[in-house]
Amino acid sequence: MAPGPAMYGGPLMATPIAAPAPIKAPPPAPAQAIAPQRTPMGSSVSCPRCNTATPVGFAYCQQCGLHMQAIAPTDPGAARARSPSAAPPIKPNIDPQGVTLAAPDARAPVPAPVGSTGQWGTAVLVNRDGTDGQRFALTADDTVVGRAGAEIAFEDDRFLAKQHARFERSAEGVRVHAIDTLNGVFRKADAPVELVDGAIVLVGREVLRFERVAAEERTMTPLVRHGIALFGSPPREPWGRLFQLIPSGGYRDVRHLIGEEIVLGREEGDIVFRDDAFMSRRHAALNWDGKAVKLTDLGSSNGSFVRITGPTVLKNGDHVRMGDQLLRIELR
Repeated sequence: MAPGPAMYGGPLMATPIAAPAPIKAPPPAPAQAIAPQRTPMGSSVSCPRCNTATPVGFAYCQQCGLHMQAIAPTDPGAARARSPSAAPPIKPNIDPQGVTLAAPDARAPVPAPVGSTGQWGTAVLVNRDGTDGQRFALTADDTVVGRAGAEIAFEDDRFLAKQHARFERSAEGVRVHAIDTLNGVFRKADAPVELVDGAIVLVGREVLRFERVAAEERTMTPLVRHGIALFGSPPREPWGRLFQLIPSGGYRDVRHLIGEEIVLGREEGDIVFRDDAFMSRRHAALNWDGKAVKLTDLGSSNGSFVRITGPTVLKNGDHVRMGDQLLRIELR
């Protein structure tokens, strides 16, 4: 037999295998592709969040405050890709004057407009016996009062228009605007109020219009006919007059005002309304000082009111009457 390896226990001789050829490294990239780029003076990078140019070396974006994390100035797209928390660019916030404002943080809640939420006042309905009735929260910047289709509605009040008046929140507190021009809105006179020519006042249930008397009307000369002077009441010089307005749209009585003080009442005074159960015994007075006239309430039970002629500021505790409703304003 030809000599060969032992069958049992002998070493197994392996045939030598040639070593693999070494793998050659790829040729180096051109020098211009791997050479570091030099950052010129005054260069900037684009913020991946708001796309605003920020000078190189600044740790945070000067517009939105994003940490720049050493973003390369030459490739904002790559920087955006490397930043895992980068958000889509946000356009700068520009006001109508063209001034760039700080961009809002997308994570921060947007505050609600002032007055749109939260109660800033209350309109309290005053009952006929003087007690407090229903309370209406004032939360919006504008609250409409009326008979129907209003935030504060009194459906059974036939003296109210569908949209009668409007409460508007203002820097002074609240303004009341009269939307209705037929019956209007009356403000309670808690202090003496100067009356202008044409002012309308409410005392008890009496609606009265005040008018100034012109100078040429004050002095009356007696009529002379055929040399005879006409006999009549002694001439007086009134400074004003009151028209009693009635529901038909006309007026019934005209009272001329003479003297420094005219008292209105149910039992006592210069002008008396004995059949008006809503008027106090001595209700209100008109005081004349030769230049102006003022309405003063004399502590009546139901108060004296003057019709507003334009937007009127109300303070805490003021009363307004519209239709057959009396409301007290409470401000926070």
